Amino acid sequence: GGPGGGGGGRAPADLSAFAGLHPDEWLKGTVARTTPFGAFVTVALKDGAQADGLVHITQIKDGFVESVDDEVSVGQEVQVRVVKVDVEAGKMGLSMKSPEWSVVEVPAE
Repeated sequence: GGPGGGGGGRAPADLSAFAGLHPDEWLKGTVARTTPFGAFVTVALKDGAQADGLVHITQIKDGFVESVDDEVSVGQEVQVRVVKVDVEAGKMGLSMKSPEWSVVEVPAE
């Protein structure tokens, strides 16, 4: 038996599950809210861990973004990559852009 679970307290999100992810691994996220400087996206892992990260306005797409709201809206499903994790602060940086080092496969002649 024993007492029922359920965590109390307002500790920062536990991002340790996200810290080990490859920066070129795509995850499914949902836009939680937008700000003038980017969009906060809730990302969930297969094991159920979830956390919010910031997709900075420069990371939404290649090229200039005039307004975050032109590109994404709250509740929209997006594909993101984890590019920076600060476990102690409970902050995570995300990107919706393809990795810059990705090579486009050109079919052989």
